[in-house]
Amino acid sequence: MKQTEQLKKLQASLSVLAQKIKNMHWHIYGETFFEVHEELDKLYDEVSGFTDEVAEKIVMFDELALGSYKEVLEESLISETKSKSWHCAEATKLVAEDMTVILDYIGKIKDVDFRIQPVLDEIVLSLHKAIWMFKKTSKN
Repeated sequence: MKQTEQLKKLQASLSVLAQKIKNMHWHIYGETFFEVHEELDKLYDEVSGFTDEVAEKIVMFDELALGSYKEVLEESLISETKSKSWHCAEATKLVAEDMTVILDYIGKIKDVDFRIQPVLDEIVLSLHKAIWMFKKTSKN
């Protein structure tokens, strides 16, 4: 698989994750509402930024980044969720699981171009820490 194709799968997965996070941010409830609500907002901003960086990398290699919801949903490693109320523990657990799927995918990308590697490294460092934090939060 070409690296730009791998990046498109990553772009799609990050896009779906960002929307899922925003969905949970809007509909969260529970005893740790204030903390989780704020952390989801921060994570949304970070994941949205990564989505943009990955899309721009694709374009830098003279390819088209994914531009439609249909393309994004077809390529994503994680599935979208419908609007619903999310208990804090449920939301943090699901976010950690989805980030783990994306982190594992990045770990399987082989022979990464030196112009792409720094972006992947940044995503890995961020997601790895966020997974740890959200897993600890979901255990209550």
